[in-house]
Amino acid sequence: MKQELAEEGSRCSILTKQHRFNEHCCIRCCAPFTFLINPKRLCLDCQYNVCKTCCTYNKREQAWLCAACQKGRLVP
Repeated sequence: MKQELAEEGSRCSILTKQHRFNEHCCIRCCAPFTFLINPKRLCLDCQYNVCKTCCTYNKREQAWLCAACQKGRLVP
């Protein structure tokens, strides 16, 4: 799982170097954001914009967490 998370981090690093990529598309699945159907959400941990499919709401912290950061919290 650590290797999977490292690969995810490398991919995100490459994508964010593209001019304003994360302003228009999800950093995890590359789906484009739309105002009503697929709005962007800011991940609490990595601070990247993600779509509804790629994140979950953490009620305790009252914030969104992307799937990669959520997995990262499970790894000791």
